[in-house]
Amino acid sequence: MKIVSVEQMRELEARAERELGMSSRLLMENAGRNAAEVFRQWAGEIAEKHVVLLIGPGNNGGDGLVMAQHLKNWGARVTLYLWKSERVVLGGLGGLSVPVREDLKHLQVALASADYVLDAILGTGRSRPLDPAMRAALALVREERARRRGLSVVAVDLPTGLNADTGEVDAGAIAADLTITLANPKLGLFFFPGAGLVGDLQVAGIGLPPGMDDQIQREMITDVLVRAALPPRPLESNKGTYGKVLLLAGSPLYPGSAFLAATAAGRVGAGLVTLATTPEMLPVYSVKLSEATFAHLPGEDATPKARASAVLQALKGYRALVLGPGLGRSEATQQMILEVLAGLRALPETSRPQLLIDADGLNNLSTLERWWELLPAESVLTPHPEEMSRLSKQEVSGGGLDRLEVAQDKARAWRQIIVLKGACTLVAAPDGRTRINWRGNPALATAGTGDVLAGTIAGLLAQGTAPFEAATAGVFLHSQAGLLVSKTVGDAGLLAGDLLPLLPVARKRLLEGA
Repeated sequence: MKIVSVEQMRELEARAERELGMSSRLLMENAGRNAAEVFRQWAGEIAEKHVVLLIGPGNNGGDGLVMAQHLKNWGARVTLYLWKSERVVLGGLGGLSVPVREDLKHLQVALASADYVLDAILGTGRSRPLDPAMRAALALVREERARRRGLSVVAVDLPTGLNADTGEVDAGAIAADLTITLANPKLGLFFFPGAGLVGDLQVAGIGLPPGMDDQIQREMITDVLVRAALPPRPLESNKGTYGKVLLLAGSPLYPGSAFLAATAAGRVGAGLVTLATTPEMLPVYSVKLSEATFAHLPGEDATPKARASAVLQALKGYRALVLGPGLGRSEATQQMILEVLAGLRALPETSRPQLLIDADGLNNLSTLERWWELLPAESVLTPHPEEMSRLSKQEVSGGGLDRLEVAQDKARAWRQIIVLKGACTLVAAPDGRTRINWRGNPALATAGTGDVLAGTIAGLLAQGTAPFEAATAGVFLHSQAGLLVSKTVGDAGLLAGDLLPLLPVARKRLLEGA
C-alpha cells in the first residue's frame, strides 16, 4: 500500500487519464462508490440511519456527492450541506432545498438527529487556512459530538484542514472516527498532529490498475505485506531450521532488558536463543530464562577484549546477534562493543551473523566519529527519537514529518536499516525504500517495549528473513501484540512483558487473515 504525496497522487490520476483514458469523472464515480462501500462495511446496517454529508466545492465534495447517492440507495436518510451553492438539501437527494443562513441554523438542526457526519469539504488540494464559515460548520459538529456519544465522524480522503503532505492541521479541523482515504494513503496521515485526527484508516480504490504506483518507494506496513515476509514453518524441521540468536545484553542495573529481548526472539519463532552473560548475572537469568542457553563471559573485572573474545567465540553457527539492550554506558562497555564489531568485520560475509544494535549499543557508539563505518552494511539499528538525535547530531521528533527525512537520509548515508521508533514507527533502507507502521498506541509507551521489539526482529533474522523484511515484520507483529493487550487493559498499564505471550498469537492471527 504505497503512501503518496499530493504531487504523486495528481501524477497518478493524470497518468490514468493520459495512458488509460480514465476521466476525472470516472475516477470520482469509482472513488465515491468504493468509499460508500467501505463506510457501509465499517458502520454496519445503515438503513434508516441519518447521514449528514458536508460537501465542499471541489473534487472532495464531488466524491461525497457520489457517496450520498449510494447511501440513499441503500436506505440511509441523507442530508447534504452543499458548500458551493450554500444550500442544505433536507430529506435526502431530491429533497427540499433551503438557503443556509450565516448562523448555520439548518446544519445545526440536521446534526441534532444525525448518526453519522461525512466530512467531504476539502481534500488534498487544501494548503491555506480554512474559510471561517467552514471552521464554524466543523465547530458545530465538534459540539454535537461532545454533547452525545452516538455521533460518528467519517472523513473522506482526509479530515478537512489536515495538510496531506506535512500532517499540519488547521485550528478548525476536527478528529474523525474513520478516515476513508482514496486510492493511496496520503503522507500527512502518518505524522502528527494530523495523525491524531485520522481515527481508523481504511483505503477505497478509485480504479487505478495494480502496479501504477510501483515507482513510489514509501509504503504502509500492512498485513498483506507482512504475511508474505514471514518465514515458512515446514513440517520437516527442527530447531536448527529456524536459526539461533545470540544476545549481548543486560547488566546489573538493567537485567530485564536481556530477558525481554531474549524471550521475544523465542516467542517469534527462533529455534535457539542464547544470552551471553557474566558469572555475576548468570544466577538471575538461569531462573528467568529457563528455555534459553548461555554463553559464559569473563567476570565484570575482565578486560573488554577478553569479554569480546568470548562473544566472538560463541557466535559460530548463529544467524543473528543482538547488541545493546541494557548493557549500560561506560568506557569499558564501549571498548567491548568496538572489539566485537571489529571481530564481526573480520568474518567472511557468508558466516557473519546479521547484526541488530539497540539501546546502549547505539548510545555507546554515538560518541564516536563516523561510528557507522565500524558496522557491517545493512545492520539493523533500532533507535528511539532521543537515541536517533544522539546518533545523527540533530533533533528528531517523536511523531513529526522530520522523522521521515532523517530516517531516509541516514539509512542511505550510513548504509544501514533504520527502525526509527515512535508514534508511527518508520523502517528505512539504504536504497530509499521506506515503510511506515500504522498506527500509534500509547499503551506501548512504557519501559522495555523497545527491548521486545529488538528481540522480535532478531528472531525473524535468525529464521533467515532479509533485514528490511525482518524489521518490517517485527515492527508490525510488535504493534499488533500491543493492540491485543490494549483490548484488555486500555491505553495505560501495559507492561513490556505482557507483549511476550501475544507475539505468537499476533503471528497466528496474521496468517489466518484476522
